[in-house]
Amino acid sequence: MATSTKNIIVGAADIYISDNSNEARPSTTNATLAGLLQSGLSARTGLLQSNAYREVGYTNTGFEISYEPNYGEVQVDQLLDAARLFKQSLKVMLKTELTEGTLENLTLSWGQMDSYYVNSTGSTITAIPTYSAVKVQSADTAGATLNLAAGALGDAPVERVLIAVGNTAAYTAGNNFGAVPGAATGRQKERVYVARRVVSVDTTMHSLKRDSATVFPVSFRCLPDDSLAAYAGSEYGVVIDRVFGAA
Repeated sequence: MATSTKNIIVGAADIYISDNSNEARPSTTNATLAGLLQSGLSARTGLLQSNAYREVGYTNTGFEISYEPNYGEVQVDQLLDAARLFKQSLKVMLKTELTEGTLENLTLSWGQMDSYYVNSTGSTITAIPTYSAVKVQSADTAGATLNLAAGALGDAPVERVLIAVGNTAAYTAGNNFGAVPGAATGRQKERVYVARRVVSVDTTMHSLKRDSATVFPVSFRCLPDDSLAAYAGSEYGVVIDRVFGAA
């Protein structure tokens, strides 16, 4: 591959999380993703129109992905170094800071069940909030409550689907995210990260200070999903580079 500055990626990602969790989390088969990644449109458009996902809003410190294999080794008498390595474990982590201090984001940061977050009017707790196509919280005018449950032994962690949409290498026929020479409209390129099954696992702290924003740091452990044969070979998820826009 020839060297090219167009392959240098700069820019933050937009992060979307599934409204439903655990067994009710949305499917991420190729057919389902094709419905979100509509031809000619950014993935952001399809995700905002979907009732299955909501955008977490502004983030701080970017979106960090770590792929952490761990290898064992076989030592033999005749060599000073290992004779062979074998992979004995693997961990994939996703990290960011949520800058919009909503109760939805606090629910996500603390790994709480959806049912703990409810609408409230005065002292009356009503139904779980619903979201419009543009993810406007229905509880904006009525208020909301996040219940902090003690939990019990054997409680399952809350698993959600996470999708991040960011920049990628430039569209090769034109400038990075710019117009194609001779075309009336521009084509754009984006990279979509789909994590099929994530769990908030780390201790998270947020502060209320006079001179700084309240942010919710969150670390997700990405787990393999073997619930469908369609995920074989891509149990953690997929990373998609796609071109959209009129040619």
